[in-house]
Amino acid sequence: MFFLVLPFYHLEKITKLAISIKSFFFIIFFLFFYNSQGQSLTNNVVVTIDSSIITELDLKKEIEFIKFINKSEINDNTAKTKKEITENLIDRKIKQIEVENAKIDINKIEIEKYFYNYLVSNKIDEEILNNFYKTHQLDNDYFKNIISIDLRWAKMIRQIYENRININLSEIDKQLKNDIKSTEVNEKLKNELILSEKNKVLNKFSITHLERSKKKYLIKFL
Repeated sequence: MFFLVLPFYHLEKITKLAISIKSFFFIIFFLFFYNSQGQSLTNNVVVTIDSSIITELDLKKEIEFIKFINKSEINDNTAKTKKEITENLIDRKIKQIEVENAKIDINKIEIEKYFYNYLVSNKIDEEILNNFYKTHQLDNDYFKNIISIDLRWAKMIRQIYENRININLSEIDKQLKNDIKSTEVNEKLKNELILSEKNKVLNKFSITHLERSKKKYLIKFL
């Protein structure tokens, strides 16, 4: 699948559609502009999630963002690619609705930290990213908004399920016995293994919780 993966332990409402006179003329201008450029892209709604929507423009922006952030080319004309990215947008929208309903907040410093760590580790220049936003008409905080949703979702999942995690410490001890190291090193490795196992379990809870959450909403493909 073609999407940005945000690790669980690091950690992606549109309001009701109401077209005013002002927004109507904006849409007319928008469509005229794109038609004048010889492009066939329209901003038709492709999915509704209760009163929230996902449009063709949302899909196009997400495809361009994925290509940029993953530094890869994808065939965005295939039905499979569009289906996968549409599903990603649906999942993100539902996560956003759920964390907002649960009033889950995250420290902006944490968002900024993850954002800059990602740019550095993937050798992405922030100025180039900002130019990309302008070229493809994306919000300046597009990536940060994805990070914010995933971080808040991860926080919510921990709050709900952390007390249900059961780690088999005997299995971890067996793994450590295979390595002859100092007590201090073994203790550090043990903590890392425990954290890794916790994150695996939380990831499973995250997947099942999202699938249950999706059943609460009326999702229509148009």
